[in-house]
Amino acid sequence: MMTRAAKFPYALLFIATGLYLAIGAFAGFGAVNAALVLGLGLYRYRLDRSRLSVVVMAAALFVLVIHHVVLLAACLLLAAGIYFWLSRKPAWETGALDAAHRMVLSLRLDERPWVLKSMHHLHAVGEVRMDLSLAVPEEKETVIVLKGVLGDADLTIPEDYGLEIDASVLIGQVGFGQALDGGFQQRVCWRSPDYDRKEYKVKLQLSYLVGDIRIRAI
Repeated sequence: MMTRAAKFPYALLFIATGLYLAIGAFAGFGAVNAALVLGLGLYRYRLDRSRLSVVVMAAALFVLVIHHVVLLAACLLLAAGIYFWLSRKPAWETGALDAAHRMVLSLRLDERPWVLKSMHHLHAVGEVRMDLSLAVPEEKETVIVLKGVLGDADLTIPEDYGLEIDASVLIGQVGFGQALDGGFQQRVCWRSPDYDRKEYKVKLQLSYLVGDIRIRAI
C-alpha cells in the first residue's frame, strides 16, 4: 500500500496538470507556455545574469503582448499584488523613513569605511553589497529597508551588533549564517537573543519577488 509521503509527488503532479489544463482552456495554451517560459527565464537570469535569459524573457513577453494583452495585464497585476504583500511592514517598522524610489539601485559599501544610517529603498532591479564591519554608525539603532522586484543583496554584520531580520523572496534564496534555503516563497525572521543589551543595533527588512539574499555575521 502506498504511504502518504509516496502519494505527495503524485498529488502535486495532478494539481499542476489540472491547473495547466484549466488555465490553458481559458487563456490558450500558447499564453500559458509563454508565461512558463517567462518564469523560467526570470529564474535563470537570477542565477547567471546571462544574455540568453534576457532574450528568452523578451521573446516570451513579445508573445504575450502580441496575442494576450489581457493575460499579460493580469500577470502584471498579480505580480504587483504579490510584491506589495511581500513588502508588508514588520511589527517594528514605524513608517518614519521616507522611501527613495528608483528603477535601478546599486549600493557597493564593502570596500572602504562609510557612514551607517537608516535607509529605505524601493526599486525595480537592485544589487546591494554592504559590509557593516567597515561602517561608522550614525545612531545606536539603524533600520535598513530594501524592497524590489529583482535583486541580489549581500550583507555582512559584525557579531557585536544586535540584529533583527525580516527577509523574504517569492522565487530565490534566503541565506542567514550557514543556512541557505531556496525555492518558492522563502522567508527568514530572526532576532538576536541579547538584542536589547547590545550597544549598536540593526534592523533589516529585505523583500524581493525574484532574488538572492545573503546575511552573514562575522
